[in-house]
Amino acid sequence: MKTRILSMALAVSLLLGVSAVAAEDSTGNFVRTRTYAGEFSDLTADSVFYDNVTALYEYGLSQGKADGTFGLKDSMTVGQIVIFAARIRSLYRTGDAEAGPNAHGGDGDTSTVQRYLRYLKAEGVLGTELDSSLTSYATRAQVAHVLASTLPAGVLPEVNDQLVTEGYASRKFITDVTEYTDYYRDILYLYRTGISVGSDATGSYLPDRLITPGAAAAMLTRMVDPALRLTPSWNLESVWSAAGTTLGDLVDPPGGTLPLPPPRQRWMRASAICSPTTRIP
Repeated sequence: MKTRILSMALAVSLLLGVSAVAAEDSTGNFVRTRTYAGEFSDLTADSVFYDNVTALYEYGLSQGKADGTFGLKDSMTVGQIVIFAARIRSLYRTGDAEAGPNAHGGDGDTSTVQRYLRYLKAEGVLGTELDSSLTSYATRAQVAHVLASTLPAGVLPEVNDQLVTEGYASRKFITDVTEYTDYYRDILYLYRTGISVGSDATGSYLPDRLITPGAAAAMLTRMVDPALRLTPSWNLESVWSAAGTTLGDLVDPPGGTLPLPPPRQRWMRASAICSPTTRIP
């Protein structure tokens, strides 16, 4: 009898512990609730996405595929990205990755993704813009669009804001993203919050390329784990430095035009007009 009472007391304490951890609208709900132990046969320790894929599993956001693989090199559909985003949103809002989507299930659903999509719409994360694309393979631009609004504004600190603003304005970095790129503001937001640093030394985002589960896992886990977020290793000194510049480089001969201000000052003037966050009429 005493053993049974102790067991019941332990069960109650565990339940209280869970409820104490879960809170409404809290990043404290992002907790690793299990330990990865080789569940995915296609994931090796030397994989570039190893830390991200294992974290996705440990945060309870992925079970992998039925065949025991993660599918590192597969292509993902827009619907799959929607599912992951809804789980992260629900985990933040309620402490349970499935509670939000489950509350938006509907009779006669023929597609699993619909309750996740309805949940994100109810939360104001998405509208109808991706309704016809759910079964299509997702581009990296579409992924940025979904993830940029997954968590409420301010939850992800824009730790790289100045670096990204200056690098982008220089036209030396993220050169494959312009105001004419689909969801370009969302893409730049991922850089500002450390969710993406691009795919090469110049920070190329490759917006039209299809997303792989490995690359998606990297972005998704950076949203829930600050330790995984990154800062671009861009050297802006090489862009704005006037090292080696002489007076003759800055002043035209007599009768010429007025000298231009130093490069960085010119950029500061231009950036006030051409800020990547300001659309020119």
